[in-house]
Order: sequence, then C-alpha cells, then structure tokens
Amino acid sequence: MTTKKSSRKNVQGQVSLERSLSLEEVSKILGTVAYERAFYFYDGIGKPNGEFAISLTDLCNKIHMVSSESLVFHLKRRDFQNWISEVIGDVELTNRLDKIHVKDNALRSTLHAFVSNRIKELQDSWPVLLTVHQSS
Repeated sequence: MTTKKSSRKNVQGQVSLERSLSLEEVSKILGTVAYERAFYFYDGIGKPNGEFAISLTDLCNKIHMVSSESLVFHLKRRDFQNWISEVIGDVELTNRLDKIHVKDNALRSTLHAFVSNRIKELQDSWPVLLTVHQSS
C-alpha cells in the first residue's frame, strides 16, 4: 500500500494533505457494494423513503432524487460520512463532507458537487495508478 502524501486543492480551493491511494483502494472506493451494505435513505427516524445507493456514483445520482428533508436528516447524523468512511473506504471525502453546513441554502448542490468532484478526482487518477501498478 502506498503511503505517500500529496497536496491537493479541495472543492473550496483549500489545500489539503491526502495520502496517495493505491489502485486497490481507488477501485474499492469507485466500486459497488452488496445490497446489504447499501446506503438506505430515510426522511426521519423510522421513515424510509425507498431509495438506496450501492456506490458513490449511485449516491451522487440519488442526491438529486431524494427530498431535502432526507439530505438534512442524514447530514445532521453524519450518516453519509459514516457510510462513505466505513463501507466505501474514502476518508478524504468524509472529511470534506464534514465541512458542509446543514443550514446551507444550496445543500443539495453543495453535497452533489463534493461527491461528484471526488468521483472525478479518483477517476482522473486511474490511468496514473494503472501505469504505476503495471510497472511494479
């Protein structure tokens, strides 16, 4: 596993220090999970809304589909962060989501931007990781 640190500008233009991820880690983060490990959306305690996500891309798409009430509910409880960190394995995205203010009027677009930008960042790193992996 690679433990090199790199400096990157995050969505808000701040420089963050992130350890370089291995090909296997990026593959896991961008992959899908089994349905029993999916993220299930709720509008409140005991109020499932029938939507679920099995990958970051799926989560990104569902952000536009579920109610604002659901997004606020899960952000306040850190449900997105816990699932992304523990199931998906992306601590960097978890740290970025912790900076979102729940009272933000543009909560849906902000959340979507954070997740979609992270997906693009990881997808863009894929060719470099493949080259490094093949030369090892």
